[in-house]
Amino acid sequence: MKERLAYFQQYVDHHVMHHEGTPDASTFSEWISNLGFPKLAIFHNDVVMLLVVVLVLCLIAFLARRKIGKVPSGFGLLMEKYVIFIRDEMVEPNFGGKGSGRGFIPFFCTLFLFILVSNLLGLIPIFSCVTGNINVTGALSLIFFGVALVATVWMGGARGTLAAFLPGGLPWPMRPLMFVMEVISFFTRTAALMIRLFANMMGGHIMLYIMAAMTAIVGWYAFPTVLVASLLYFFELFVACLQAYVFTMLAAVFIGMMVHPQH
Repeated sequence: MKERLAYFQQYVDHHVMHHEGTPDASTFSEWISNLGFPKLAIFHNDVVMLLVVVLVLCLIAFLARRKIGKVPSGFGLLMEKYVIFIRDEMVEPNFGGKGSGRGFIPFFCTLFLFILVSNLLGLIPIFSCVTGNINVTGALSLIFFGVALVATVWMGGARGTLAAFLPGGLPWPMRPLMFVMEVISFFTRTAALMIRLFANMMGGHIMLYIMAAMTAIVGWYAFPTVLVASLLYFFELFVACLQAYVFTMLAAVFIGMMVHPQH
């Protein structure tokens, strides 16, 4: 019992602590080696998992375009429906209406798929959940930060950029204060995107491991916990999809607010 608990504690500690950004996976390697699968430990390295996610996205793109033709079918048709969903539900409503924001569709399609694939792969026990790493979610938020600024300057010029941080119709005495508040709000949105995705994915994984730990410690006496953990796992599948949607939708809303402040 003590030996099983010790191995499990090492694994849980590493699963939580490795998200500090260190590539070291020695604790997990030792744990998985004791189960007889030493080579699988490489997939618990976040850098490796980022490469796995990119490869999955490349595979999706290849399958979608392989037999696209004039009338898509099969997987190509599914991806066409996906792109239409991103266009109609996220991009056009936030970028000025029908036919607007077409240049942003590839960005939001990629962003949504990257987060979704990362979240779903993280629910497979041998894989690391890279979106539970605040460095990864921070990088995604910095990408949002850069796209928002570049898009605002590119589409609105100096006047549009000023309008994005300074609402029109304000009395002159209030303008300096509102400008500072809008700048702070922009940085706050970036931080909120980073923390929201990280906290939701990390929190769900911690709960799953806590319930699994109870089973490892007390055995079949914790069988009700196994049922709860199973239900929580399926709930995490829903959360994985929901968080991808929420992050992408909020990014579209925030960028749309800057590119078209009049809306």
